[in-house]
Amino acid sequence: MVSRTVCLSLLLLSALANAVDDHHKLLLSMKHYLDDEVVTEVNFYGTGIDPNVMSNEEAQFRLTVDGVEIDAVNDSTYWRLNKLRRSFSYDTFSQGIQQLEPGWAMCKLGGPASGIILETRYLTYQDHDIIHDEMRPVYDRPLNCLYQPRYQPVNDHAREAARGVLETLRTIAEFSN
Repeated sequence: MVSRTVCLSLLLLSALANAVDDHHKLLLSMKHYLDDEVVTEVNFYGTGIDPNVMSNEEAQFRLTVDGVEIDAVNDSTYWRLNKLRRSFSYDTFSQGIQQLEPGWAMCKLGGPASGIILETRYLTYQDHDIIHDEMRPVYDRPLNCLYQPRYQPVNDHAREAARGVLETLRTIAEFSN
């Protein structure tokens, strides 16, 4: 039987871990799907959700791959991800997110459809203040011909920034294995 002291200690440690995580909000999430199953998930967290913050003193970042924190990421990579995120994380820069019409698979491969969906903390501004934020899919990329793309920013620059984020997060995921 576990002692009361051990239980209280575990509860205290759990509360402390949750308090630390409360300061970091999920900003970007890349999910690699095989059919409807997520096989790899890379999450980018920051202490602030405003993409206009560009100071080391104002924001701190961290990355996880499949729930495991990655320490071998330099500050310039974090700031690159945050800067690119600015291009598609709210309507002013992305001009909105298109939901594409589903297409038909153009090949007859066996196995599951494989693709990646990028989600971001999408912001709604009013009078230069954030009035709403939520995680929203903004871009996806097929990894085989069975996966049909569904999301993309309207703005070409935002689409390119989303691609840059996907490739950066994919590289981090590959090197973390």
